[in-house]
This record gives sequence, C-alpha cells and structure tokens, in this order.
Amino acid sequence: ELPVHPRGAAWPEQGGAEAFLSFIEEEVKPAMERDYPIDRGRQTIFGHSLGGLFVLQVLLTRPDMFQTYVAGSPSIHWNKRFIQEKAERLSDRLSAENLQVSVLLAAGEIEKTQKSRIPQHAEALYSLLSGFEDDGVRTEYSEFEGEGHISVLPVLISRALRFCLNPGGPHTPYSPA
Repeated sequence: ELPVHPRGAAWPEQGGAEAFLSFIEEEVKPAMERDYPIDRGRQTIFGHSLGGLFVLQVLLTRPDMFQTYVAGSPSIHWNKRFIQEKAERLSDRLSAENLQVSVLLAAGEIEKTQKSRIPQHAEALYSLLSGFEDDGVRTEYSEFEGEGHISVLPVLISRALRFCLNPGGPHTPYSPA
C-alpha cells in the first residue's frame, strides 16, 4: 500500500510502534509524573503524518491509554487495511471497557491533490468513527483551507489545544478547570 519512494529507492524498515508505545507508557509517562502534576483522566496524544498514523494505531489498539487523540494529516495510506479493520471493531471495545475518547482528525486542503489522499482517508475514518458517538467516541474532522502537509501544523496545533482543553464540545471557548 506504500506509495513509490520519491527517489525510487526502497523504503526504510518499518515497524516499532509497539516498542515506542511501551517507551511512552513505561518511561515517558512515569518521568513526567515525577516532575509534574498529571491528571491521568485528561491525557492527550498528538501526532502528524506518520505520527498521526501512530496516534490512530494507539487509539485503535489501546484506547485506554489516552482520553484524547489528535491525528494531523495521518498517513493512513501506509497501513489502510489495518486502520480500517481495527476502526470497525473500536465500538465494541469502547463499550466493553466503558471508555470515553475524543478524536480530532485534521488535514490541509492542499493535501487533496497529492497521491497519498490524506484528507480523503482521514474524512472516511471520521465518517466511520462519528457513528460511534453513542459508544463514547467524540469525533471531529477539520480541513484547513490553503494549508499543505507541513503548513497545516500551526493551525492544527491551535485547533488541537482548544479541542483537548474543552472536552465539552468541539468549539467551546477555553475555560480552566
């Protein structure tokens, strides 16, 4: 499912998501908790591009690790079949574990013209996940006008902060707890 490498070369070795996730859970989170007051009930994971794909993998395989998932310009095309299969079963898992999660998917408008079809894949995933609202999934999709794969980051970060800090709704103003 991978696109042709821009230089015609082989892609680097892939994988390692589970090891990275273990690193976050076993090393990063405990280190943060030693130095800062952490509310385990309000944790967010943010990723862009392949990092956005990683965020989706965490959501779909370990939805209990975070309460908010932000996937910017997620490279779903790198593992579309896996994402689709896991997303279709997410509702059952959330219901069984009584979990509530918020998911922000976003992309830049200009990305529509690229072969990777990032916005189209993200919108399709949004359509699927938004059907799970009654099962505890709050989902939003934002497409930023005039933005590309890299230029989307500043507006995405701004939107993500408002989304994460306001679990009551997608566009409510920030109010400290």
